[in-house]
Amino acid sequence: MTRRPFPLAIPPELTAYILDFHWDVDLLHALDLPTIELPVAELAHHLDLPFWAYDGPFKVTPHQVAADPLTYQAQYDRTLAADLRHPLDVVRRPDNRLTILDGIHRLLRAELEGRTTVSARVLPWSALDQIAVRD
Repeated sequence: MTRRPFPLAIPPELTAYILDFHWDVDLLHALDLPTIELPVAELAHHLDLPFWAYDGPFKVTPHQVAADPLTYQAQYDRTLAADLRHPLDVVRRPDNRLTILDGIHRLLRAELEGRTTVSARVLPWSALDQIAVRD
């Protein structure tokens, strides 16, 4: 069986961040992964990328949501409800970069609260098959 391809067209600015296959967040959460503390600043560039939907996928950045919570009320409410007791899930890419798989809302909340670090679980690139959805 092969990995199921990602179901949406990925904008060029996100190809270095979004995996090109469909993966399962429940499989990710079930993994026993090491947890580390990361500086919010190390991941903050994610907040300037259009990860979130607004009249279509990949239209708004988390920083746009923070700057205009009335327009983006649903995403802002999700951000304020994000539970920072749960670590972000990141993947360590072959070039050693960390990119967020799950936890953008938690990262934005941490930034809004002025936190300097967040907890993150680190998935090695070699373990991606453990979260892949198969055809």
